[in-house]
Amino acid sequence: MGIETFVHALQYFQDPAFLLAIISGAIVGLIFGIIPGVSSILALSLFLPFAFVLKPDIALAFMVAVTAVTYFGGSVTAILLNVPGTEASAATLLDGYAMAQKGEGGRALGASFVSSALGGIVTVFMALAMIPLILPMIYAITTGDMVFLVLLGISFIALIGRGAMLKGLISGGLGILFSLVGFQWSTGVARFTFDIPVLYEGIPMAPFVLGLFALPEMIVLATKGGSIVQEGVTVKGLQGVVEGGKDVFRHWWLWLRCSVFGYIIGIIPGIGTMASTFLCYAHAKQTSKHPENFGQGTVEGVIAPESANNATCSGAVLTTLALGIPGSAPMVLFLGGVTMVGLTPGPSMLTEHLDLSISLLLTVLAANILAFIICFPIAQHLAKIGLVPARILAPLIIVLALIGAFAAREQFIDILMTLVFGALGLAMRRWNYNRVALLLGYVLGVLFERNLFVALSLSGPLFFLRPLSLSLIFITIAVLVYEPVKNALARRRGIRMP
Repeated sequence: MGIETFVHALQYFQDPAFLLAIISGAIVGLIFGIIPGVSSILALSLFLPFAFVLKPDIALAFMVAVTAVTYFGGSVTAILLNVPGTEASAATLLDGYAMAQKGEGGRALGASFVSSALGGIVTVFMALAMIPLILPMIYAITTGDMVFLVLLGISFIALIGRGAMLKGLISGGLGILFSLVGFQWSTGVARFTFDIPVLYEGIPMAPFVLGLFALPEMIVLATKGGSIVQEGVTVKGLQGVVEGGKDVFRHWWLWLRCSVFGYIIGIIPGIGTMASTFLCYAHAKQTSKHPENFGQGTVEGVIAPESANNATCSGAVLTTLALGIPGSAPMVLFLGGVTMVGLTPGPSMLTEHLDLSISLLLTVLAANILAFIICFPIAQHLAKIGLVPARILAPLIIVLALIGAFAAREQFIDILMTLVFGALGLAMRRWNYNRVALLLGYVLGVLFERNLFVALSLSGPLFFLRPLSLSLIFITIAVLVYEPVKNALARRRGIRMP
């Protein structure tokens, strides 16, 4: 990749239509991220028909911009309402919502926006530097390796449930069971459908997430009255937002590690952003000097997943362009857009259309900068949502949640599913079962089963006898035993102390 190619890529940004596509894509991505249940996947699916009538570079720039900034919007509802706007925001609500309850919603938003923007920007340069290396790296990763990478993500269920590990494991196991509902993808056998036709396609994401998180929180809020922010707590406005931005630089080493982790997972096809955010959250908790503060409202619990989510996008875009294999769920639709405009995704994109590929990576950078410029100044006003009385906020969010559940597939049954999962979420909240662990099991269960069956069919039962697979197995075991061993050693040292 020479300087001349890079200059040609920059020339795309001289076209006002190209810049307008990035700006409009960033705005649409923010809006679709903020509304729970209405993600970038829906935004891209609505836009696809228009890709036929636009120039290829403009259509693809819009789609990349939408995908790049959706997580900005998703963190807003996760922090302020305990409702993940996107599935990747589920890890953020663990500490973000607790901070909002303490009047530190502005600080959490500030930390979220700064870490997301910097993670998205820095990893674009990593992607540009890795263009000559990406093909041999991806080809070296087999389906068998991906089995254990997904298993590593599933192992975070135990970490999320720390302090109530048994309930966390039960919740995660229930999530895996929910992921098995529908036709088994390789055999076509229906499972757990009870001959109900609507379940043949599985349980859709929007009713599942909105029912588990949005309805229980708003019902509890309406029951107790008041507002999200605890009584007697002062909401910090601009000062809190700026403080959250400073927190990212105070924890710069955590931000950098999580950005790199997120980028690496983004490169690997089919894993997705949710795995990267939970990996980084678990990593932050295990390496923190005060792991007991996680889940109680520590800013490190916001910085870690938010650094990873936008960083994952850069890797996913590079993989999708270089191999023609979608690096994440939104990239499936982006891949469709690439083919619709007459281009062939795969290695030829990095040879015949290298300047366009570079411009699309730079679009990720531009969209992150633009989203930060839009979001950071208004964060202090967004934080005041926590002061809205329950009698106003709760009915509004419940209605929006039901609309979001319906909008994803436009089927009335999805509203009923939302109510059913709302009752489940309310019960889990009442008896302290872990809804986030349930969501993690639901998302990663499908990936684990699919990769496992493919690996077994291709390589047999000893598919794991590869250096990378064995390394991932070792890392998974280390993740599970690290904290118990550390606590056991600490107790042992305490006994020896006079």
